Amino acid sequence: MGLTLGSMGSSRLTATPRLLTRLPVAYAQASRVVSRFRPDVVLATGGYVSVPVALVAQRRHIPVLLLEQNALPGRAVSWLAGRATVVATSFSETAAHLPEARVVCTGNPVRSEFSELSSELLPTDEPRPMLVMGGSQGARHLNDLLLEALPQLMLACPGMPITHLTGPFDHSRVVRDAATIALPAPGLYQPLPFSDQMATLAARAGLVVMRAGGSSLAEVACLGRPMLLIPYPHAGNHQMANATSFAEAGAAVVVDDLEMTAERLVAEVSVILGNPSRCADMAKASHSMARPGAADAVAALLGDLGRGGR
Repeated sequence: MGLTLGSMGSSRLTATPRLLTRLPVAYAQASRVVSRFRPDVVLATGGYVSVPVALVAQRRHIPVLLLEQNALPGRAVSWLAGRATVVATSFSETAAHLPEARVVCTGNPVRSEFSELSSELLPTDEPRPMLVMGGSQGARHLNDLLLEALPQLMLACPGMPITHLTGPFDHSRVVRDAATIALPAPGLYQPLPFSDQMATLAARAGLVVMRAGGSSLAEVACLGRPMLLIPYPHAGNHQMANATSFAEAGAAVVVDDLEMTAERLVAEVSVILGNPSRCADMAKASHSMARPGAADAVAALLGDLGRGGR
């Protein structure tokens, strides 16, 4: 199905015509899959690949649960919401954008290691590390910003370890470039391509600097960590809406990608970490945004729909 539909692109003007052109073949493929699998309920996580499967399910009177991870619903969810049985959202404000749908705010399901750590006593070692991450594939702009800011960051926050998740594709370049920088404390900087201990790294962090994807926000909130958010500026700029929700709650400071410079990064980190009471308030606000039971809530909805509930 994905191969038939291909990418719809980022433009709304081109995405809809492409979808309508490719949908008949994708619908036929989805129909064969649904016939073979015979599901009691369909969970669609958004994206163009969800469209033909959800349409086939609706045509066959199979309940459809849409899962929207972002504050602003994507094109596929917006288009399907009125046809779906229920839409499970991560943000309560999403309901206002889906007036024709039945919306239940479940929160965004997180990996078990994050939900299990959410109620544990977090370590209090000082100074806590700063964790910088750009998403599963890294973010080149964030990587470049941190490399440029590293010397001043180490001077502004002496003794603070910095853990940097570069993403696997940019890691060798980051390591190579970092080796050419005269750092005041090179042993405090740890660049990693990725980590399978994300929950532990985030739990230990005094501050998490990252993009504002729905899953990352939900996971870090479970650990009650203060955040400095630099939303990804593309894909309809939907991450800014996610980030704004956390900023309004007091859990994060948000800086637009175009406005974030190395100097601004040093300044924002210094202001946040230089005020322990503010950090504590941000941590509490972050934890207040957490929904560690989101996966169970979504599973309960699926079970109810599968048993014929509405």
